[in-house]
Amino acid sequence: MAQVRVRAVGIDVGPDTPVLLLEEIGGAGRVVPVSVGGPEATALVVALERVHGVRPDTHRLIGELLTTFGRQLVQVRVHTLAEGIFHAELMLDDGTTVDSRTSDAVVLALWAGAGIQVDEDILVAAGVAAETVTIEGAGRAGADAEIEEELRRFLDTATPDDFGPDPQD
Repeated sequence: MAQVRVRAVGIDVGPDTPVLLLEEIGGAGRVVPVSVGGPEATALVVALERVHGVRPDTHRLIGELLTTFGRQLVQVRVHTLAEGIFHAELMLDDGTTVDSRTSDAVVLALWAGAGIQVDEDILVAAGVAAETVTIEGAGRAGADAEIEEELRRFLDTATPDDFGPDPQD
């Protein structure tokens, strides 16, 4: 397993789909592009930008549940690439592992400050040289400008009703 970091979330211009770029720390510095959906890309950007809504989103809720039950996410492992789909698992402080979509696992890792690892076989099969990756129009941490703008528009126009009922009512 190799330690990686989120290099960017952006749009793959070829198929015009959102992509998460995981960059190897040290080693050959390879980048693994992981295709994600639009909502997943938005969740990744929210976590990268540390945007806190009025109410916790699903990923922050999961983090709160872990904390409430005395557990901590310590590592995310992207362990398998099968038929073009990346498979990940959450590793908790008590040794428990939980199967997860890679995008969800990475969002949780970003919120929790947990490490992210990618299996060496995946780096060999799907990794590309970092210098071949171009990030245009990216914001902080490489977040794609379009996704960031979409999120900002939502937050600018959001009302309390967009986040559900007030828990104090």
